[in-house]
Amino acid sequence: MSEALHWTAYYKEMEKNAPLKIYYPICGGGEECIFVCPYADSIWEVVPMEVSLFGVRHKVRLRPFMANPEACKKCYLCVQACPTGALRPAEEEIKRPALVLLYNALRLPFKKRYGLKFVFRKEHGEKFKRNNWPERYGVV
Repeated sequence: MSEALHWTAYYKEMEKNAPLKIYYPICGGGEECIFVCPYADSIWEVVPMEVSLFGVRHKVRLRPFMANPEACKKCYLCVQACPTGALRPAEEEIKRPALVLLYNALRLPFKKRYGLKFVFRKEHGEKFKRNNWPERYGVV
């Protein structure tokens, strides 16, 4: 587990050359972004990184990473599907992460396309558990 990099390394890498960036401390890890991406296999990877879950207890967790940003078509379906607001176009900054998380949590029931029914699908729940506690599921 010591080979896992801190989340800021992945954030800086995406900041350099990706059309999107993920603020990992508020990323839930349910892979909703990967699920909706029509080009997911050629763009996204799930990698172990040292990150905290909503700012509590740093440990190794699995999170989505844009490994091949050049394949992204900038449709932003992944941004719309992100329930926490952690995934953003590169030009949009997250200045107050706690407020972004609260805002997105409150508006989630009102999202027409990717609302509560989408986020609470069985497969997203299973991925959330696996990605946040990989040692329990034998992933890392």
